[in-house]
Amino acid sequence: MTLLRLSAVSHAYSPGEWLFEGLDFELHRGEHVAIQGMSGCGKSTLLNIMAGLEVPTQGEVLWMEQSTASWTPEQRRTCRLREMGFVFQAFHLLPHLTALQNVMVPLLLGGETESASTEAARSLLTDLGLQHRLEAKPAQLSGGEQQRVALARSLVHEPQVIFADEPTGNLDTVTASHALSLLIDLCRARQTSLILVTHSDAAARSMGKCLRLTANGLVQ
Repeated sequence: MTLLRLSAVSHAYSPGEWLFEGLDFELHRGEHVAIQGMSGCGKSTLLNIMAGLEVPTQGEVLWMEQSTASWTPEQRRTCRLREMGFVFQAFHLLPHLTALQNVMVPLLLGGETESASTEAARSLLTDLGLQHRLEAKPAQLSGGEQQRVALARSLVHEPQVIFADEPTGNLDTVTASHALSLLIDLCRARQTSLILVTHSDAAARSMGKCLRLTANGLVQ
């Protein structure tokens, strides 16, 4: 099943100043893809376009073979809440909430009950070895623990795809490797597709497919 398709996508910050042009891409269910490229080539922008957070200058983005161009803001929000998960270099945990509450957020925003959200978040955090840190707030957690909470938050609502933008960039080498392995294993177990933007060759090699973003699109 094709989840995401980009057709002849081009993007410019200003007229005539193209980040990339004529980009084609397909993501299938359960597929894991790494995207690499030089700094400033537009990797994060491309990820945002794929996730519907930005609109390309030209071209078409299709989700489940449906063009997203005519989607209302509410349709975009609903798709992101239910079908997509996000992991970033900065963990973006809410500082006033506990680890458990941070992971509950996507479920509550999606309309799930508090009891069901609590149960799902507690179960996933326990699977990630954080059962003793449920009531800790982000400032009380190590970097590796914060990233595991962020991973749990991205997966708790069982999305179709995870968009990960340098998700281990703030971690030391050993912790980063462990966090990435956890993310990949969790996605594989759930048949969740994964798109990973990374500067790390080691991280890219751990994915099923590695593409490089150039001015002329994505190349293998």
